[in-house]
Amino acid sequence: MNDIMLAVRQTCALGFALMLYGGLAWGLPECKVPQGLNSDDEANYCMIHTFRNACLMRKGYDLSGENWTVMVSDYEDCTIRGCEQYLKEAGSLSEALFEKACNFVQFDRGK
Repeated sequence: MNDIMLAVRQTCALGFALMLYGGLAWGLPECKVPQGLNSDDEANYCMIHTFRNACLMRKGYDLSGENWTVMVSDYEDCTIRGCEQYLKEAGSLSEALFEKACNFVQFDRGK
């Protein structure tokens, strides 16, 4: 029973977050999902994308044009904040989603 209630609360929290940031989405760049994510993770990737872009807009960046640029440190900070916000709302993060959305440090796994 507790698991069901937790799932309901998480779903409600995610829905609220989407409504909150949905109002900002009109001026945000399109979410282009990288390959290698399942359908659930694709939607979650776009949620992190929205959180990150809302953060960048709060920092004063104009993302409405096609060729917008931001400072790398701000992009990384907002990526971390977006992943933390998603994790807070959802309670978990798949490894594939972490690697595609949250892990901006590239590791050389071949060595």
